[in-house]
Amino acid sequence: MAGLELLTDQGYRLDGRKATELRKVQARMGVFAQADGSAYLEQGNTKALAVVYGPHEMRGSRSRALHDRAVINCQYSMATFSTAERKRRPHGDRKSTEMSLHLKQTFEAAVMTQLFPRSQIDIYVKVYLKLKIC
Repeated sequence: MAGLELLTDQGYRLDGRKATELRKVQARMGVFAQADGSAYLEQGNTKALAVVYGPHEMRGSRSRALHDRAVINCQYSMATFSTAERKRRPHGDRKSTEMSLHLKQTFEAAVMTQLFPRSQIDIYVKVYLKLKIC
């Protein structure tokens, strides 16, 4: 099998699945009692944990509060042990910042923030990957 080929000569992927076979999916909601919402999603070797707090009163600088809608804060990070390259900070790098922005834009379009003026919603997403080390 060549370096960039995804299937073996017999038509199987490297993990033994057929070309048309999907990875097993597992999902659970309400995994953290302290949060206002939480979910765990697993597909293959990828695991993600999402936690939501709010809407609640603005924390920190009240000058960021919007009089007509809620502010949505999103933070995406990948577990430090889940990446091939070692980073000092698990979040705050370019990829994490970009993913956080995409999440924020998605939730600003999906959540009716006008129902929660002068409030804040915090969303945290952590991704864990199981790497195969040869």
